[in-house]
Amino acid sequence: MDKDSYMGFMALHTHPIVESLAKIKDIPQKKALELFYCSDFYRLYEREDTKLWHFSNATLTDIVNGEISLGKIEIPVEG
Repeated sequence: MDKDSYMGFMALHTHPIVESLAKIKDIPQKKALELFYCSDFYRLYEREDTKLWHFSNATLTDIVNGEISLGKIEIPVEG
């Protein structure tokens, strides 16, 4: 996938993740968006080669929420 296509793909998937994060944290969506874009998770997610895009939005929300809550990123291992 080229960079422009990947960025478009990410834009479509970011909203549901941020929306879920806002509900989980009981915070406004604007604050959730800020947390999302300032996270170390996002720095990994924006790189197509990490293949994080293959996880569901629910799993991606759990990963970013875990970083915010626990201070570390835990990527699930698929078996």
